Amino acid sequence: MEALPELSILLVEDDPLQGERMVMLLQSLGQKVQLAATGEMALDLFATAPSDLVLMDVMLPGIDGFETTRRIKSMCGGRWVPVIYMTVLGGCANLVEGLHAGGDDYLVKPVEFEILEAKLRSAMRTLGLYRDLERSRDELERTNAALRGANRELESFTYAVAHDLKSPLRAINGYGSLLASSEAARLSADGRSSLERILEGTERMGLLIDDLLEYSRVERTPAAFEKIDVRELTSWLIADFSDEIGRSGAVVELAPSCTSIVADRSGLMHALRNLLGNALKFSAGAASPRIVITCASKAGRCRISVHDNGIGFDMRHHERIFELFHRLHRDDEYPGTGIGLAIVRKAAARMQGRCWAESTPGQGATFHLEWPIPADTTEDLVS
Repeated sequence: MEALPELSILLVEDDPLQGERMVMLLQSLGQKVQLAATGEMALDLFATAPSDLVLMDVMLPGIDGFETTRRIKSMCGGRWVPVIYMTVLGGCANLVEGLHAGGDDYLVKPVEFEILEAKLRSAMRTLGLYRDLERSRDELERTNAALRGANRELESFTYAVAHDLKSPLRAINGYGSLLASSEAARLSADGRSSLERILEGTERMGLLIDDLLEYSRVERTPAAFEKIDVRELTSWLIADFSDEIGRSGAVVELAPSCTSIVADRSGLMHALRNLLGNALKFSAGAASPRIVITCASKAGRCRISVHDNGIGFDMRHHERIFELFHRLHRDDEYPGTGIGLAIVRKAAARMQGRCWAESTPGQGATFHLEWPIPADTTEDLVS
């Protein structure tokens, strides 16, 4: 049989003869042993040099084995140290008490060599699996920390680049507009057409930079949940889109259920602004564009939905539409940057929530944003 790997074992035994016998048995199995005659001594030894495994006598002078186990377990932090009781006590109640105290197994005295070895092998297999899991967890934590750092650096880089692009873009647009207003008559038809394309390009570039800045800002501060007046928030958004609403003749309705809601104001504002803009854009061609915003609360979760009667989309593209820069239509059909729905998804993640859509081509679309109400928040949707 394969030799046992060496572990550091704390043996807690108040009987000198039993203690000496157990030390010899454990050393014959290739183990490193520390012997403690009392619970207090065991705690001191464990605090000085934590062991891999503890063999614990139950009947001890002073604090008993169960209490000693509780205190040892409290000293382990997130580390698992198996405790195996050695006892002559019988009865289910004693065993249950020992397991509740943090024990993992038990041996009946007098301990036989073969049973001791088998118990150690079993504990070591479990301990090996646990340590593999700990290593995987630690590696995952390091990887996640590195990814978070990389994401922060990428967002900072995106923000800095987008911000720095604004200045030369304004100069191009300003000089282009000046040229168009003062020198248009002196330009050929091709020259005027090229100048128009330059100005259109700078306008699209400005929109792209603005969306990139908004995307990078979504997670730059932690979520802060508060009670929000949905009607007031929606009225601000409608005012922001007054030109688009006027051109299309769209009707934007807020369901009676939407009064007050608990959410992160910044995340909700980012999401609703983009969902409303998306709905206005893709329903502009409808005979009577109509957008309805509804609210619901159930099982500790809040949901806001934005429904339009626009062109809709094929659900085969559902996952991709929330990806950064992904678009289903050409820019000359429906202008945009391909960032809006990615901002919605990021805003949902900011609130530990999710977003999804339901649609049929030619029959409009409904976009949902749902998030959990924080456990320390007692407020819900208020009528």
